[in-house]
Amino acid sequence: MMLLKMKLRRISWIIILSGILVWGACTPSSVPSLPTAVPASSPTPSASRSEEEAAPTLTILYTDDEHGWMAGKRDDSGAANLMGLWRETFGYDPNDPSYLVLSGGDNWTGPAIATWFKGESMAQVMNLMGYDASAVGNHEFDFGLDAMRSTMASATFPYLAANMTLKSTGRPPEDLGIQPYAIFDTGKVKVGVIGLANAATPKVTNPANVKDFDFAPYISTLETLAPEVRAQGADVLIVISHLCNEELRYVAAKTKALNILVFGGGHCHQTLAERASGAVLLTGGPYLMTYAWAQLWLDDDTMKPVKMEYGVESNRGGPEDPQIAEVVHAWQTKTDEALGEPIGYLANPIPERSPNMLKLVTETWLWAYPQADVAITNSGGVRDDLRAGPLTIADLISMMPFDNVLIEMQMTGAQLLAFMEVQGAKIAVGGIHRQGMGWVLNRTGARIDQEKTYQVLVNDYMYAGGGTYQKLAQYDPSGYDTGIDWRQPVIEWIIAQQSDPERPLDDAIAALGASSSD
Repeated sequence: MMLLKMKLRRISWIIILSGILVWGACTPSSVPSLPTAVPASSPTPSASRSEEEAAPTLTILYTDDEHGWMAGKRDDSGAANLMGLWRETFGYDPNDPSYLVLSGGDNWTGPAIATWFKGESMAQVMNLMGYDASAVGNHEFDFGLDAMRSTMASATFPYLAANMTLKSTGRPPEDLGIQPYAIFDTGKVKVGVIGLANAATPKVTNPANVKDFDFAPYISTLETLAPEVRAQGADVLIVISHLCNEELRYVAAKTKALNILVFGGGHCHQTLAERASGAVLLTGGPYLMTYAWAQLWLDDDTMKPVKMEYGVESNRGGPEDPQIAEVVHAWQTKTDEALGEPIGYLANPIPERSPNMLKLVTETWLWAYPQADVAITNSGGVRDDLRAGPLTIADLISMMPFDNVLIEMQMTGAQLLAFMEVQGAKIAVGGIHRQGMGWVLNRTGARIDQEKTYQVLVNDYMYAGGGTYQKLAQYDPSGYDTGIDWRQPVIEWIIAQQSDPERPLDDAIAALGASSSD
């Protein structure tokens, strides 16, 4: 059975609601340096071609891991600039069905302008940009299922994850607004777009938010679903996914017989534009700083590609689209009104995940919750620089964008030392410091005793078994949920310092974690 819905913008897409059986990770890498264009068979986009040359049958504009950076992580790299760049470079028109704008997921968790509004602001901007579909990223779950449902309902494009099903029914979670695929009629060709969520999603978001879902293997999912999508009328197939580049290459190779034309990836904050296994592989890169593109010329009779061009470009130099700039400005105004009052002052910036930033988090937890001995957080939960000048709550939300709370648990000294040894740089630890060959408590100077029990603060993502942190709940199955938002101690400590340009926070932060013997 098919249900045909008209998109608000321009084209129809087909949602398959039944007849599908069972659909059958990677740790994000550091953000790459900004790439130049990736050479293709011809890197010149269509708007620059001679009028005599035939227009491409289909132009794909691809982003991923946008993480809410609608205003731009740097000047002239926001959503309004990208829209202007697409218009200028590719002649992009949201009302022209020969363009497909696609995302590999992780649309919204990031700066306060997106995080504070649980993604609603980013969904509105993506609507205006004319997105046609997005894969479901692990960070779409960050604010819980109710917020996810609401934000996805506000999008005028579908979220796709063919390999994500409810454990109770084996069916797609359609109540969340997630479907396995969509079919787009461009007038010349019907394009089936299949989505894949990352199979490691339960480990890279709070496991409590995805406990009711199964994430099936990619290859068996595509082998089952591709014939179904073709049977529903798709002439060609595209896969959009939240898969890292190596996974994308592997899946493309293993599904070559399915004749999928384009695979889009995401998750590891990489870029990619290459031909492999008969398909074009694209990954746009994080934060809207770059994007990938592909143009396909298809034979009118066979729908096989006659020519395929592709590349990765920087989001630089595009003239701002006035409508999107106005909407971003409106959301920034709302953010500033809610969160823009200064609470402190920095003379110098604090880089993302630097030692000073990490101890600002862990040591202020112990300042606010002195009954604990040690504080541990995952370094990956810290996501932005703190810039010099006035410091606002919005800045702290951008730095700590996830809605975590603090869990108090017990660990023996032996468990604590073993956990730190295994996790290494993936965690930041407060309340103790290395001395000689061992570790000592900052407050007392006493060496960690392997037989003694210590009170330890962690965030609930870690305690729930996200990432590689499953041992925590095994060490103490009765951890206490304090109900304290993990940002709150940081904010309260900053306010308590009463900093200003004459007495900035810098020295106080540097002194955090000093031992009793210092």
